[in-house]
Amino acid sequence: MSQITDPISSEIFSRKPYLQNYFKDFGSNHEWKLSQAKQEGEYYVSLGKNPLASTFSPLTQAKRLLETLSLKPTDVVILFGLGNPHLPLIISETLAPGQIFIMVGEDEKLTSVLWDNSLKQVLNVPGRHIFSGDMFFPMLFNYLESLPIDRVSGLKIIKNPADYSRNPIYKDLEDKIQTVFSAKMSDLLTKFEFEKLWIKNSIWNLIHVGKTPPYKFPIHILEKKFEGLTAVLVSAGPSLRKNLHWLEANRDKLFILSCDTSLKVLLKKNILPDGVVTLDAQTNSFFHFMGEELQDIPLFADLVSSPTLLREPMFRTVIHSVTAKYQVDADGSLVREVTAGGELADQIFASLGDIQSGGSVATTAFDMLRFMGFKKIFFIGQDLAYSGREIHSTGTHHNEKWLTLVNRKSSLERINEVIIRKRETREVPSNNGNTVLTDYVLDLYRHWFEESANTVNDMELCNIGEDGATINGFQNLNLLGAFQKMETVANHHYPWRNMEPWLAINLRKIHHKTNGPKYLYERIKNDLQKMEDGLDSFEKNKEEIDFQNAELWTWIKEQSYLRRMVRKTEIYILRHRELETKRKNQIMIQSIRKEVRYLKRSLYPMSGLFPENG
Repeated sequence: MSQITDPISSEIFSRKPYLQNYFKDFGSNHEWKLSQAKQEGEYYVSLGKNPLASTFSPLTQAKRLLETLSLKPTDVVILFGLGNPHLPLIISETLAPGQIFIMVGEDEKLTSVLWDNSLKQVLNVPGRHIFSGDMFFPMLFNYLESLPIDRVSGLKIIKNPADYSRNPIYKDLEDKIQTVFSAKMSDLLTKFEFEKLWIKNSIWNLIHVGKTPPYKFPIHILEKKFEGLTAVLVSAGPSLRKNLHWLEANRDKLFILSCDTSLKVLLKKNILPDGVVTLDAQTNSFFHFMGEELQDIPLFADLVSSPTLLREPMFRTVIHSVTAKYQVDADGSLVREVTAGGELADQIFASLGDIQSGGSVATTAFDMLRFMGFKKIFFIGQDLAYSGREIHSTGTHHNEKWLTLVNRKSSLERINEVIIRKRETREVPSNNGNTVLTDYVLDLYRHWFEESANTVNDMELCNIGEDGATINGFQNLNLLGAFQKMETVANHHYPWRNMEPWLAINLRKIHHKTNGPKYLYERIKNDLQKMEDGLDSFEKNKEEIDFQNAELWTWIKEQSYLRRMVRKTEIYILRHRELETKRKNQIMIQSIRKEVRYLKRSLYPMSGLFPENG
């Protein structure tokens, strides 16, 4: 079909260029037809001889369907099925200007069939989009990933009954969309809870980066340095203990990277890993290392990791990285979103190194191995499930703690069972051909690994463990298959031991800016003072203006680490537009003062690092 050139369509295409692709000549076998209903001026879509809406009054049908729903101005609304042309129109008229409304169809040709009678009017409104057909579904998920979840209160799905019941693709898309939104909402709630801790930890770790021992290195210096070598990522799932003898037998063929939870299990078997990864910003992670000899092991630590681990020379060295997410924005541009506090890293390091994460230590560790250049990676203890109705392998800190609770009335099995029953569980396919119990969070991690596998086609990913969850895109191996895989792998002779983080010295140069820590300390100290002075000045001004229109707020927005500390308050105000200006100002100012006090208490004990003449 040729391009549509009427003025309204041309204007829509200039603002939403992807829509022009719907008017190409698609080789669809579907016979879509827009037909006149019995009620004058009303239409329905038919597929072959099958109508996909009421043939008498599809408009009445659409109105009745919408009457059963309660839509909020902050909802993202998704319509599955385009068989009723009046449904998009009625929904769009009900929603607030600019509210996100997404129409999902099953065939690319549907857009051109419905353009003049329905879609052109809807898509002329900002915030309205259509994704119809296999070619456009990846674009749908890119768009959903780029949505600012902090402006969204919920997801409302509307289904055209005839479409949804006829084609199972809508159920599959619904499940995937729910997973995306659940992950984004979980990510937002995590930020609400931890962002100010991440910022505090990042500042502390950056300001102490020059303090030795241990020496601190950016993971950037290891980028692509391990090509041609084989690695194993060790997690703490229940199956770990069954596969330790495979690890022992192949020790000289593998670079062993341990998650913090699995470290104690390895050390109990006298297996010294080549590195251990930690991600936790809370001091609880310290218990995974307590009582162990760690002087020969480099610690791979995200910048937000607990300073308790890094301020003492427990490890041979520390290898820092920052978590960053790359995604395509709604306008098609690539956007980098770094974890709160990470934006300050360039004050200290010329290049630190971005690592992508799915929220767990294992997902972070996997991307570290990819970043370092490994093309073949084995995974052990990566059950992502409650194999044998256990939570962790024996030998972990968690199990050590639970053993102290064991008595005549409470066995270790009972402790595991009580914890599992408190979680939202479901059955998923396991590597042994049966099913295994998992939960919502573990399943999110599994989906993350599966999506990652689709993007690294040049890597060989092998998951060892018959009892754990199947990870699509991985080679899921039993123990015999894992041994056979290693037969052709040569001994590596530990070449990394000649690299700086394992030698614990700087062979070539200092990898951080010499005066960077002092300059960062002074910058943050000045930023906090500017905020306090600005708040005092604003409160003395008798003119009642919205604080979010004030010059101070404009400046705070430019200092992203400061703005993130009041993200929760900003979103609260955004979602409660009915608040009076005076009350909104009061809430925001109280929140900012609270966070300033929090950072000052964390920052000023560091002043001893920088003597006046030093």
